[in-house]
Amino acid sequence: MRRNILVLLLLAECLVSAFSLGNDTCPFSGQALPLCAVLADAGQYDGKEITVAGIYHTVIHGSILTASACPGADKKVNMRAAPNWKADKKVLKALNSLTDKHKSADVVLRGIFRVAKQGCFGQTCSLYEIEETELLCATPTKTSSPSGAGDATITTPPKSTTQ
Repeated sequence: MRRNILVLLLLAECLVSAFSLGNDTCPFSGQALPLCAVLADAGQYDGKEITVAGIYHTVIHGSILTASACPGADKKVNMRAAPNWKADKKVLKALNSLTDKHKSADVVLRGIFRVAKQGCFGQTCSLYEIEETELLCATPTKTSSPSGAGDATITTPPKSTTQ
């Protein structure tokens, strides 16, 4: 009996992993606001938890979120992990491998959006910041992986969605 349960658990884990890493689209994309829409009406989202899609980049002392389609000069958002955020080790490892060697990753994440009232946020002196509470998924940015090598979607189970 225990053996059957163990086999079923291992099979279930394999299926979940295959679903999470085998897709090349994010199942949370429909729930996410495009970063450009958030930046276009930043005051409306200031201080609110949002689910947003953008392009994740690592920088020397942290990370930023951008969107290539946004008009205007300042489309960088400083990223900061929330104190209570606990990363899924597999998702974090996969995101780190996607953004290795200055590559970027398309992400959908949840966090508190903030507008700088005085000064700016982070090393890039961004006018905006997201205090990330949950990474929902990450895929290679289409321009950063032309060969298709390593294309995978990394997802985490959904929590209640607030936009």
